Amino acid sequence: MGAVVGAGGIDAILAGRAVSSVYQPIVDLARAEVVAYEALARGPAETPWHSPQTLLDTARSVGRLGELDWVCRAAAFHGAFAAGIPRALPLFVNIEPVSARVDCPADLQPVVDRATDELQVVVEVTERSVTDDVAGLLAALDEWRSGENRVALDDVGADADSQAMMPLLEPDIIKLDKAVTHDLTTPQAVRVVDAARAEAARTGALILAEGIETAGQLTAVRAAGATLGQGWLLGRPGPLPATLRPPTVPLPPGRPMRPVRGTTPYEVASAGQRTERASRRDMLSLSRTLEERGIAATEPTVLLTSFQEARRFDDATRRRYEAIAREGIFTAAFALDMPARPAGRVRGCDIPRGDPLAGEWTVIVVGSRFAGGLFGRQHGADSFDLVTSTDREVVLAAAATLTRRLRPA
Repeated sequence: MGAVVGAGGIDAILAGRAVSSVYQPIVDLARAEVVAYEALARGPAETPWHSPQTLLDTARSVGRLGELDWVCRAAAFHGAFAAGIPRALPLFVNIEPVSARVDCPADLQPVVDRATDELQVVVEVTERSVTDDVAGLLAALDEWRSGENRVALDDVGADADSQAMMPLLEPDIIKLDKAVTHDLTTPQAVRVVDAARAEAARTGALILAEGIETAGQLTAVRAAGATLGQGWLLGRPGPLPATLRPPTVPLPPGRPMRPVRGTTPYEVASAGQRTERASRRDMLSLSRTLEERGIAATEPTVLLTSFQEARRFDDATRRRYEAIAREGIFTAAFALDMPARPAGRVRGCDIPRGDPLAGEWTVIVVGSRFAGGLFGRQHGADSFDLVTSTDREVVLAAAATLTRRLRPA
């Protein structure tokens, strides 16, 4: 296998299912007890693809990332079953959202089905995958959450977009990136920890610190609010031990799937709410005010806007949205005939003709501390029925109708 190079190498690896897993313990920091293991994929030894990053990057470059994800998942399950892991001991497994668009290979389906029935799986979403395919990721998480599996968001703090998406993904476990863990005194690390703690306080999510390598880091992350930890100080990746015991205190159950309340933001926000009438000028003023609220936020934020028609995303708006996106705000614009990249760092989504969203004007801003939305439906040539809300549950439910429309990057 070591002599095989290039795309042929990844093809041979996939054909031979030549992927294995090592396992790293996840520890309850208060009790110094192993409460779960994370499966980490490895390609064939003594090849470039032994590195999981090289393996993933190569598969992505040849369009086979979805298949590789299923192979890695199956390898994690095979290794766990071979070691006799008990159901009461959770297994963290990374997923790529593109696998939601690819059928599980028939030869891997039995072990995947068995894992669904017999293991307590925690689906781990990597920072890299959070904004590559938002709709695919949400579809995958819906499927996993319907089976009451927990969701962990990995590498929080490594990338502004992944942190911005945290309130929309509503993870059960927030994993602080090792760059945060290794120096909690930097302004960036302080902001990341504050956002994670705010999310944890609101939702009951657990905070897990990655990359703990020294006793000093262990003390610091506990002071910062982490209750779970992972890193070489606590245990290096390797085979599962011969004796696997369930934790004395199990992890809390996962959060149930958020119910779908409508197909457009206005449908969600206006249900049971009183509407008012607003002119186009009023809508523009309110939109600017809400956008400025997002720009002024101190943490990474999501801005989702529907413009009805792409012609309304004019040059002035394009320059404004480019500036907003440069501030670290995950920005997406929806409209009829909207190109996939209407401005630098701005995601675009074309609305199909006849879609009710084409008759709506929406601005949604979501951060770890603030959530607000403006939801208008055109009533006449220059007027809209309008609902505004800062109810976080309403805003997140409305945002879900937009994020599920985004195409892969």
